[in-house]
Amino acid sequence: MTMDRRKFTAVAGASAMALAWAQACTEVAETGEVSTATANTLLDHQGPRGIYEDAAELERLKAAIANMVNVQQTLREFPLDPDEPPLLVFWRG
Repeated sequence: MTMDRRKFTAVAGASAMALAWAQACTEVAETGEVSTATANTLLDHQGPRGIYEDAAELERLKAAIANMVNVQQTLREFPLDPDEPPLLVFWRG
């Protein structure tokens, strides 16, 4: 596979976004909240900051990110019964 500029940018952007999300998860685990710098990094990877230039809106976003990290952790820790059949089965025709 050859790597052109567009593919490289997509891979690099996804890697940076994953690192920023991992940083947010670490911050929530350690302090219970997300720092302004991490929230701004996540915003910058998605485009213009828009309404989040306002400090009150940025605080709401930081709380939402912390909540999403907690939801993600809860879903990952949810116990699954290994004998439970899947809801969907894909068959090759």
